[in-house]
Amino acid sequence: MNISIRHTLLLIMLAAFLGACRGQPSEKPPIHTQYNMYWQERFNAHQENPFFEDRRAMRMPVEGTVARGHLENDLAFFQGINDDGSYVERMPVDMTRSFLKQGQHQYNVFCTACHGGVGDGNGPVSDYGYIAASLLTENARNMPDGEIYSAIYNGVRTMNSYRHQIKAEDRWAIVAYVRALQLSQDAGEEDLRELDLDPEKFASGTQP
Repeated sequence: MNISIRHTLLLIMLAAFLGACRGQPSEKPPIHTQYNMYWQERFNAHQENPFFEDRRAMRMPVEGTVARGHLENDLAFFQGINDDGSYVERMPVDMTRSFLKQGQHQYNVFCTACHGGVGDGNGPVSDYGYIAASLLTENARNMPDGEIYSAIYNGVRTMNSYRHQIKAEDRWAIVAYVRALQLSQDAGEEDLRELDLDPEKFASGTQP
């Protein structure tokens, strides 16, 4: 009797197992014994929602909404200006060699095409008639740091804003590197040694 019951149970289990195998492709969804959140009362992107007057399911954020971690309430750091709207004279960040390296990398990515590798305005796009400003002129040297930052943040003349491509810290790093490019035009061997740089290695591009 026990053997018969055991065989019966095994046959039932085998039938259930085989029944779960379709054996061929099917467009029907699988059977879910526990639905969890597979099906929800929700709207897909761009779907119509009759609840709202404009019938749009996708809603605009409430006016004044700020995403977590994006409260840019420090004008000097995020916009390069003082409370009265004037440009900050000096960068509100600490200058280090790694920070300068960071600026060099960002400058090479975003600025070299127009302003050139040394900041003289002779980037590759100048071959196609586009004229970019030189960052080595007396006017550029006398600009407050915040004014150079503002050019990156807001754009200036034919230069578009890069605020969405370059984060705030990297914008200041670029400003630091622009200042380094300006100083490098008049730098001598003694200036390099003061920075623990070997003049010969620096000139050959092998300086670490």
